[in-house]
Amino acid sequence: MANITTTTAANFIPEIWSDGVKNYLERKLVFEQLVDSSYSEIVKGRGDVFHIPKLTETSDAAKGGSAVTFSADTHGEAQLTVDQHRYAAKLIEDLASIQANPGLLEKEVSTMGYALAKTMDAFIESKVEAATTNGTALAADNVITAAELRAGMKTLMEADVPVDECNLVVSPALYTSLLGIADFVDASKYGDGAPAATGNIGRLYGMPVFTSTVMGASGTTGVEVGYIMHPSAVNFARQLEPRVQSEYSVEDLGTKVVSDVVYGAVTTFEGRIHEFRNP
Repeated sequence: MANITTTTAANFIPEIWSDGVKNYLERKLVFEQLVDSSYSEIVKGRGDVFHIPKLTETSDAAKGGSAVTFSADTHGEAQLTVDQHRYAAKLIEDLASIQANPGLLEKEVSTMGYALAKTMDAFIESKVEAATTNGTALAADNVITAAELRAGMKTLMEADVPVDECNLVVSPALYTSLLGIADFVDASKYGDGAPAATGNIGRLYGMPVFTSTVMGASGTTGVEVGYIMHPSAVNFARQLEPRVQSEYSVEDLGTKVVSDVVYGAVTTFEGRIHEFRNP
């Protein structure tokens, strides 16, 4: 009599795990939803370097009695390199599968998804952190004032960055400081029933507020603990969605499961980011 075993059913395992890993990963990402990820569809299955045009601002002129003068702008570019290939791997022994409490699959999926998500978010944050055009040194470590926030907004507005389209991203330590600002409106006050699912936990001066653990609470001078950022400041592309491959190992009497993802990012317009740094 033929039996269905982990060996004969191995082809079903990748699909189940892929869905679980991807869903968990996307629930834990913060920075990917705050940058321009439109290139993810363009880079699927091809190329490693992509050229993103950076259009030069055109100037107008006053019309007098003479003929118009034609101008030729020289446009720049940003190069998005897809060079990050990350993976998480598990060997699930048959004995563990048989004797484990219900939910082993979900627990293993969540740990793999979380590992990939945290590294991906940290990579995107490193591109935001690379911006040096605009910044404010806070008066005290991990403490921000309304005046410091408004000054950062003013800097961006003077550079024609639409602040109403920006997001405020802070470390957990800086978020607790935001709670002391009277103008801060947390998610419970404007009807968002699931702020934990999106990472959006409040609003300040019209900007959605997000918090991410990839920014620490270090008191070291110059450490970035918050950003006002426009989505167009950074381009991100996920070339390979989280996939799962598996095979049964006779010598280990278990199933080897590997999940991997391929992506890249570039700081395209660093002037559309304002950093808040510890003094």
